[in-house]
Amino acid sequence: MTILSWYGPWAWPAWPAFTVIDLVFGTGSWYQDLSYTARSVVIVLLITLNISFWAAIAFLLSRMVRRSGRSAVPDQGA
Repeated sequence: MTILSWYGPWAWPAWPAFTVIDLVFGTGSWYQDLSYTARSVVIVLLITLNISFWAAIAFLLSRMVRRSGRSAVPDQGA
């Protein structure tokens, strides 16, 4: 999802990171004032946040699919 937001024409895959930027920092002028090292740390943290968010969504969806698959199979009995 993070790669889609970097190289694709969409912004929605990065909305978790964009939301954090907007809530925590507001305008974008703060970013230019940071040192190169600090900017790198911020970018890595935002990528980590984005990946973690979409991984949690994928995990929850897989759990839901697995649970719905279990309940759809009739009990064979022994």
